[in-house]
Formats: sequence, structure tokens, C-alpha cells
Amino acid sequence: MPRFSIIVPTHGVAGRLALALDSVLDQSFGDFELIPVCDGPDSPAGEVAAGYAARDSRVAPVHSPPADGLSGARNTGTGAASGTYLLFLDGDDVLVPGALAALDRALRQEPEEADVLYFGHERVHWWDAETSTPPLPKAPEGVFTPDRAPRLTGAGLPAWGAAYRRAFLRERRLAFPPGHFTDLGWGGLVTVAAGRLAVLRQVVVR
Repeated sequence: MPRFSIIVPTHGVAGRLALALDSVLDQSFGDFELIPVCDGPDSPAGEVAAGYAARDSRVAPVHSPPADGLSGARNTGTGAASGTYLLFLDGDDVLVPGALAALDRALRQEPEEADVLYFGHERVHWWDAETSTPPLPKAPEGVFTPDRAPRLTGAGLPAWGAAYRRAFLRERRLAFPPGHFTDLGWGGLVTVAAGRLAVLRQVVVR
């Protein structure tokens, strides 16, 4: 069982997909599987993913119809995953160097590993061009329960801003809801259901 499964929806981002996949495959921590979720084997992204799979056995593309949307792609990737923890990486984003090693260290710091580990990310807002990295700055240190930080319950964080313990998602039968605001729905479901939360105050995705 790999330590991490990195699920990458690829619809509409074939031109930038190589950057995302390379950012994962270039990680110093190598115990992972990389799951590009493509519209189909003959789609532009599907052809890119197939090329990577031919060169690296850790790359395992799967397919999800475009009509199922982002939530369907993420759910398909989750169903194919076998890692202890899942990460969702958009096809036009990248993991920073050393990201997986930092996540692994953070998760192993406590006797009981977190159900959800939130982490920092960088993004540029179109209205002010400012870079922000908000990994829940007011959260307690270490692993904590939701009752210690009730304002985090239902936090409106992107799905790609955390690592999720796969067994926890399976036990609680959590899945991405359909619609345009799937990240908001997912964030609420996850934080309400989680028994152990943690925060890594370090940028992992940009």
C-alpha cells in the first residue's frame, strides 16, 4: 500500500498537465501512486497520462466522463486509490519540492495520525495579484478534535488543501457532492465527520 495517492483531474488542462505530473514524480519522497483522471484514453490529457504511465509504474490513469464533472472525476480517482492518504491536485497546479516528505513527517509526529491534515498553499487572486497561504492560522498545534476548534467545522477550504486518510473516507462513506460548489460541500462533510484534524503550516501546493 503506497503512503499517498495523488488524484489529478485533467479535464481542460492537457496543455499544463505535464507540469502537474512532473511535480509529483520529481518528489524526493517516492512512496506514492499518481492517478490522473482523464475524460477517456483518446482525449488530449489521456494521451499525456498514458505516456507517463508507460514510463513510470506509479502512474495509473483512470477515466471519468466529462458529464460527471469535477466531483465525478475526484470520486472516480478515490475509488481507484490504494494509498493510506489521498491528495487532490488540480491539473493546473503543482506540488512544491519536498511536499510529500513534509506531509509524511507531519503525519507521523503524533501517535494517532490525523484523519485530515490541512496545509498551506499559494494562489494569486485576480483582483489584487496578492499571494495568500492560509492553512488555518488559528488552529491548535498537533492533532486536535473538532470541538477544540469549532470554527473549523465546515471550513470553506479547497479540496486540494488537505491530505485525507483513505480509511476514514471509506468508513464514513464520504464522496464529493455534484454541482459547481463541490469543494464547499466536501469541506463541510469532511470536517464534521473527522475525529482528528491537524495543520501543516507549510506551503504544499501552488
